[in-house]
Amino acid sequence: MQFINRLKSLFFTHKEKKAMTDTVVEVPEATPSAEFKTGVEDFEKAFEFVTAGVKTLGDAAKDELKALAKKYL
Repeated sequence: MQFINRLKSLFFTHKEKKAMTDTVVEVPEATPSAEFKTGVEDFEKAFEFVTAGVKTLGDAAKDELKALAKKYL
């Protein structure tokens, strides 16, 4: 009987005495203009670079190619 009571105590816990009160925090969305400003100077050149890299290296390298295009183009 003690074994069963021990198992019950492990799985059936007491209800919380104090209700949780989380405050909701709204996160402002990033504006497209701010994201656009951090982009590349020559979009066509960057697009060609990424598409050629994906053809050569595969889809797994797409994110790295985008980062390289933002950094160097």
